[in-house]
Amino acid sequence: MSIAPYKAAVIYKHREPMKIEMIKPPEVRGEQVFVRTAGCGLCHTDLHIWLGELQGLPEKIPAVLGHEPSGYVAAKGELVPDHIKIGMPVLVQGGYYVEEDIYTLKGVNQIARKRAQSWTGAYGLYGGCYSEYFIVPSYRYLVSAEGLEDLPAAAVLTDAGLTPYRAVKRTLNIAREYAEADDFIVVPGVGGLGSFGVQIINILAPHLNVIAVDVRDEALELANKVAKIYASINAKKENPVDTIKKIVGSKKIIAIVDFVGTEATISTYIGLLSPGGVYTVVGLGGMKGSFPIPDLVVNEITIQGSLWGSIADLRELVALAKKRMINYKDLVTRRWRLEEINEAFEFMHKNLHIGRMLITP
Repeated sequence: MSIAPYKAAVIYKHREPMKIEMIKPPEVRGEQVFVRTAGCGLCHTDLHIWLGELQGLPEKIPAVLGHEPSGYVAAKGELVPDHIKIGMPVLVQGGYYVEEDIYTLKGVNQIARKRAQSWTGAYGLYGGCYSEYFIVPSYRYLVSAEGLEDLPAAAVLTDAGLTPYRAVKRTLNIAREYAEADDFIVVPGVGGLGSFGVQIINILAPHLNVIAVDVRDEALELANKVAKIYASINAKKENPVDTIKKIVGSKKIIAIVDFVGTEATISTYIGLLSPGGVYTVVGLGGMKGSFPIPDLVVNEITIQGSLWGSIADLRELVALAKKRMINYKDLVTRRWRLEEINEAFEFMHKNLHIGRMLITP
C-alpha cells in the first residue's frame, strides 16, 4: 500500500511551538506496523517532555510526541501474521522495550530495564501519534479495537484508562488480605486518570466505598457522572482529612490510590490508612516524598508505585469497554485538530480542562 507524505506535529526545541510538517513515510519491515491515527490522547507526560521537565526526553530531536493512540492498520512488515489485517482498528500499548529481560518475558514490558524512555517519542519522527500516521515497532503491541464505539475516543483507554486499571488491580491484590465489605478507598485526584480509577474500583471491588477528592467541583461532578461514589470532597473548600474521618467513622480505609502523587498529597492522606492498608502512588506530580516509617512497620502499611499497564492489562480493559462497563466517551471532554496542538498544550498547561482531551488528525 502506497502512503503519501503526511502531517505531523514536530518538536524541535523545548517550550517552543511544535511545527506542523509533511513527513515522508518510513519503510515498514519485519514485525513493524504502520498505523493511521484515529485519535491520540493529550497526556501530561508529553506536556512535561515539551516543557523540558523530564531530563533527556525526547531521546531524539526532532521528534513527534504522543503515546495514547487508536487507529487503523495501514501497512505492515513481512513478519506480521495474517490475522493483523490492513484496515483493522487497533489500540496500541506504547510501553516499548529495547532489550528482552525477565520483565518483558513476564509481559510487563513497561518496566523493562531497557525501555524506550519517551515511549513513542523515542522513535523520532515516526513513533508519536500527534501525527496522521505512526509506526509501531511490533504487532505484539496491538490490541484489536473491533466492537469499540467511537474509535478516536477509545484512544484514551491506552493510558488514561490503562494506568489506573493496573494501579487498582495491584492495590486490591494486596488490600484483599484485610479488606471487608463496606470498607473505604480514598482517591485523591479524579481528573482524566482518577475518573477511570473510580470506575474500575466499582467494577473490581463493588463491595468497597469510594471517596473522591479533588480541588475542582467540575472534576468531582465528572467523576460522579461515570462512577458510583460514596462521597465527594473539594479539598479547597474543606479539610479533607477531618471530613474523611467523619464519613468513615469506625470503618476502615483499606486503600488510597493517589492520582496526584505530590509530597503534599502523600503526607496528607497516608495517615488515614487503617492497619494493613495500601497506599498506591500513580501520579507524577512531585519529585520527592516522605513516609512515616514507624507507622509503616507498626501498622503493616504497604506503599507502592504503579506504572502504566501491560499488554495483558490493556486486553482486559478493552474487554470491559466492549461490554460497555467502562465509560470512556464521556471522559473525552474536548477534541482538537492536529493543527491546534500548540493551543491544546497551552490549554493543558494552564489546567483549564477536565477529563481527557484528544487530538484527532
